Formats: sequence, structure tokens, C-alpha cells
Amino acid sequence: MTFHRGAHLPRVLLALACAVPAAAFAQSSVTLYGWLDGGIQYRTKADGHNSEVNLQSNGNLPTIFGLTGAEDLGGGLKAVFKLEQSFNINDGTPLVPGYEFFRDAYVGLSGGFGTVTAGRQPSLLFDETLTFDPFYYSAYSGQSQLIPITDNFISSTIKYQSPDLSGIKLKALVATGGVAGNFRSGRVLELGGEYRGAAFSASAVLRETNGAAGVAGAPDTSGLVRRIGVVDAAYRIGTGELVAGVERQTGDLAPSKTVVWGGGRLQATPMIGFGLGVYQTLSNDPQTGHPTMVAAGATYSLSKRTSTYLNVGYSRNSRHSSQTVYEYDPTPLDGTNQFGVMLGMTHTF
Repeated sequence: MTFHRGAHLPRVLLALACAVPAAAFAQSSVTLYGWLDGGIQYRTKADGHNSEVNLQSNGNLPTIFGLTGAEDLGGGLKAVFKLEQSFNINDGTPLVPGYEFFRDAYVGLSGGFGTVTAGRQPSLLFDETLTFDPFYYSAYSGQSQLIPITDNFISSTIKYQSPDLSGIKLKALVATGGVAGNFRSGRVLELGGEYRGAAFSASAVLRETNGAAGVAGAPDTSGLVRRIGVVDAAYRIGTGELVAGVERQTGDLAPSKTVVWGGGRLQATPMIGFGLGVYQTLSNDPQTGHPTMVAAGATYSLSKRTSTYLNVGYSRNSRHSSQTVYEYDPTPLDGTNQFGVMLGMTHTF
């Protein structure tokens, strides 16, 4: 190429400057996405004694926004990342204060060997029970029975997922608390696997969590552990699916318990869907007890991205248990039963 003096040279340089970044990033992609969910909720014994009507975020879906992306590095290798935050649609505040990206903040590599990611990301316990819950962990579901609130998303993790091996994927996760001289403080170890077939699917996870090193006079519980094992399965029949599972928790950090659940979902028409789930907890610890939760829901799609829903839940508590209908509600019901219903809408982008 021959350059000529005069006004044409700046134009050529500008064209080259624009072309180089375009070529360099031609194989990259970044996606902004989000889910918005809110509704009106009625609950009996909302404070342990009185009924309440309130606006509630996160009914069928968590209210979130996020960025995810990938860059093709060649040879089948990709760089991947994800940033995702959850917030309260009623006032715009973070769902969990203190986090800029509570749900996901990780970077990694993906290729023929599988995928390795590092940062804050969902636990295997969350990954491998989510799709086996009748309601995909909507607010009226078994999430609070199956996953301790601190164990949905974990900081300082390295996570591996194998490539698909004829429908089978294997997974592993390790996280540490970052305490000098005490590697087991806050440590999380997980092993899991799943099988996804045309009709039948199943998964299993083993998890061990250590306590934390003593800080500012607090006792050192890093030598204590909580262990969780879960097995679940699903079977698809036409436009419906049956799901069931069992989870066992043991160890020193939390009361031992077993949770058994089952239910199903049905896409009756392209616009109308139904779900039903029953969750039974069994424990000799009086505060955990033997609560039973029953949930039912219906969804009506107004468009590809917008839908309305109606969720109904009932918790029957044993003598001192406090199972609530809305996930992770800390209300001390102390044996009181609770009924709840929520009418809401969701929009995705």
C-alpha cells in the first residue's frame, strides 16, 4: 500500500486504528441480562403472631442483573467470565448487603478438558439440586431446607466441570477461608456428578464444610465440620416431569437432619404451567423437628419474556420447628403453622 501526502493520510491511519480492535475482538462476546420479579404476598403469622400483606421481591425468579462473556483464544480454548448481582426490586438495595456481585464474580478457561473457573460462584450443592426442585428454587420451594443460606454461593473458590461424557458430567469445588496458618478454616470441599438423558436425569453431591478460626476471642471451630450428601432424580413424561430427592446432613456445626422431597411440573399449554412440591424434614433436634411444607404454583406467559404467577404454600411445623413458606424467612414460628400466597410477575431481558 502506498501512502500519499496530504489529507488522505489521517483517514488511512484512522481506518487502520478502527480495524485492528475490530479484528482483535471479533471472536469475543459480552451479554447483559437480567430478571425482574415482584408481587403481592399474604402470610399468616408473618411475625410469629399476626398476618401481613406486603410487596415482595423474588417470587418465581431472583431479581438480578449480570454480565457474562467469552473470548475465543483459538484451538478450542475460550476465556469466560460472569458477574451477577441480586437486589430487592422494592427499594433497589442489594439482596445481601456488602456484596457488589453476590451471586457470581468469576473468570476461567473452557476447552476440551472441561471448564475451570475461579472466584465467587454457585456451590455444587446449588448446581445439582436446582433443576431437581419442582419450582427451581422459587421463593415457595425447598431451597431453605436443602441448602444453608451461606452455602448457595461461595467466595474464593476453584471449580471444575468435566466435558460432557455421553450425558455424564463430573464436578469438583474447593474453597478456603484465607486464614494464614490454618488452611482448614472456612474450607469447603465438594464432589458431584450428573447424568442428563432424554427422559431420565439424576445427580449426586458430597460436601464438607469446616468452621472458622477464632477471631477477636471467638472460639476456633475450624476443626469442626458439617457434611451434606444429596441424591436426586427426574423423569420426563411428555410435557411433564416428576422429580424427587433425599438429602442427609451430619456433623458438628449443625443439627443432623434428613430432607425428603418430591413433586412435579407440567407445561399444560405453551402459555400455562403448573408445579407441585412436598418437602419433609426429619430431625431429632427439637428446633429443626419434623416440619412439612407443601407448595403449589401456576404460571401464565404473557409473552416470551413476561409472565404472571400465583404461588401458594403451607408449612406444618412440629413442636418447636420454624419452617416458613417464604425461603430463608427467619421468623421464629416455634411450632406455629403458616400459610402464604403470592401473586406476581416476572420479566427477563
